[in-house]
Amino acid sequence: MEAIGRLTGGIAHDFNNLLTAILGNIDLAVNRLGNVEERVSRNLNSARDASRRAATLVNRLLAFPASTRSR
Repeated sequence: MEAIGRLTGGIAHDFNNLLTAILGNIDLAVNRLGNVEERVSRNLNSARDASRRAATLVNRLLAFPASTRSR
């Protein structure tokens, strides 16, 4: 279980780094584009929402290794 926890934690950490870049670029696009076509705005908001849901999943994965070390 410890090995699985370490692997999960490593992958989750790397994925979290990617999500940080994705969310940062989405925020930059929203700020730079300002009031754009509604379709573009919807797409950017959908990408942001999906990235935030993925970040929630990553946080759950990062919590997993901590729970396996205490056993």
